[in-house]
Amino acid sequence: MRLAGSCTNASCAVARPPESEPTLYTGTSGFSYATWKGKFYPPALAGARMLDYYAQKLTGVELNGSFYRTPPESTLLKWASDTPPGFRFCMKANRGLTYSAEGFDRVGLASIFTRRIAVLGERLGPVLLQFPPARQQNILLLDSLLSALGRPAAAEFRHESWFDEETYGVIREHGGALVVTDEAKWPRAPLVDLGSVAYFRLRRGYSAASLRPWVDEVRSAVATHDEVHVYFKHDSGSPALAQRLLRLAGKEPVRR
Repeated sequence: MRLAGSCTNASCAVARPPESEPTLYTGTSGFSYATWKGKFYPPALAGARMLDYYAQKLTGVELNGSFYRTPPESTLLKWASDTPPGFRFCMKANRGLTYSAEGFDRVGLASIFTRRIAVLGERLGPVLLQFPPARQQNILLLDSLLSALGRPAAAEFRHESWFDEETYGVIREHGGALVVTDEAKWPRAPLVDLGSVAYFRLRRGYSAASLRPWVDEVRSAVATHDEVHVYFKHDSGSPALAQRLLRLAGKEPVRR
């Protein structure tokens, strides 16, 4: 597989300024799981130290809790202080933005949400904007939400009606990304190059052999994007998969 719309020879490769290096951010959906003790975390590690430990091993985290409630400012500030500058948090947008009924003030909520998470500063990665399977293509909604968020967002669509040039044009205009999700029950988005950011959600269990095609795709994305985000599902074996991906397709985080 190749990214649709991406160049396949050196003459049309994306040019980057000399000082700019592509960065691979990879990790899991969430980090605070007691069941990971003895598997990823040391058995006696205190819950309050999980993020610090996690950020020494991985370079990003996708936080699904914000889908239900935005963490308080004090929590966000502590997360920022507990992680190195090269670490990124990808916050899942509140469900009211895309799962709510007609008449709900989605744009107003998007503005509130983006303002609250802004305290993460440089550690804030793209917002994960997930559309449910019942939500078919609505270009005006997509454009209004991306405008209200006012920051890069990675759009995940669970209905195939979204996968066309009109959708891609709106995402491109807002500097966003189309999420490529590997999960049995949802349609997989095509590999479309829309800008400087690529975003993958790998939601299955993977052997070394089944992970290899994704390593190749991620390596290809790193070569053509300024930043690439890859997050595995919240299983105890997922941190090891993310670390393997870092070794094979990017750079492991610098130990502090």
